[in-house]
Order: sequence, then structure tokens, then C-alpha cells
Amino acid sequence: MCNLRKASSALQKLFVCGTLKYGQPSHSILSNNANGYAKYWCRATTAEKLPLVIATRYNIPFLLNKPGIGFYVTGEIYEVDNKMLKVLDDLEDCQDIYTREMLDMNIGVGEGTVPCWVYLLQKYPEKLLKLEYLSSYENNEKHPYVIRHQRHHKYPPNEDLSYTATAQ
Repeated sequence: MCNLRKASSALQKLFVCGTLKYGQPSHSILSNNANGYAKYWCRATTAEKLPLVIATRYNIPFLLNKPGIGFYVTGEIYEVDNKMLKVLDDLEDCQDIYTREMLDMNIGVGEGTVPCWVYLLQKYPEKLLKLEYLSSYENNEKHPYVIRHQRHHKYPPNEDLSYTATAQ
């Protein structure tokens, strides 16, 4: 029983490259102790190229599961507990929108790679692959991120992935 408890409270590595990064709109989720434990570990980049795009009317950054396309994406690794992972799985609509998968991340020249959990968008319209690819995400005036509680309830995230802008 003791081993089971240790396993359930073990810290795991999580790579974030969007709004959860330090200084970005959703970072407060990681820094809120009520959500569980999260501690910054280091900066890192994906070990393989992946497309990071900003899409939907809410300017959400998406890391698409399309290895070999895009850039080596820069982000941050956090050590997190299972409670925090559960909160983030809920935030990321895990299984409906994103999947959480283990990928290797480069932690520096000569330092090698470390396996980390990362949220990837599995199902997406092909048009997302035509968007500008980013190597790093920063919320900005050109594409201001709309936090979840400010989004319109008529457009849930899964419907919004097929959203096409119309000229006004």
C-alpha cells in the first residue's frame, strides 16, 4: 500500500508551450496551490519539429500532432503532481480536444532529452496546417488570447475548431 501511495504522488514532468507558460494568460492555473503542485524545472524545446499555431476566434495556441512539420517549439518544463495533471486535463478538455502524450524534450546542448507529458491536438481541420507556424508562443495584440470564462457559450471549443472567419 505504501508503494501505491508513493506512485500516486510522484512528480511528473510536463512541457507547456502556450498560455500556461510563465507570464502568459493561464499561468495562474499552474501557480495556484489549490490545483496541486507545480514547480518550474527548466526551459526546453521539442525534440522533433511540430506545428504550433494560433487558431479559432479565441486565438488559442494549438500544438498539432503532426511530427516533422513546423519548428522545434520552445516552452517550459514543470514538475507536477497527479492533482495538477487532473486539473490541466480538465482545462485542456483531454480526450475531447487534446490528448496528453509523453514526448522527449531537449533540455540543452549536451544535456540530452527528458520525457515529458505534453498536450497535443489530435483531430483538427487540415486548414490549421496552412496557418503560420510558431517556434514560441507569446500572447500579443495581433492575436489576443480570450480566456475561457470570457468566451461565448454558443461556441464550444470542439465546434470552434471548424470555425471559419467571415469578412465583416
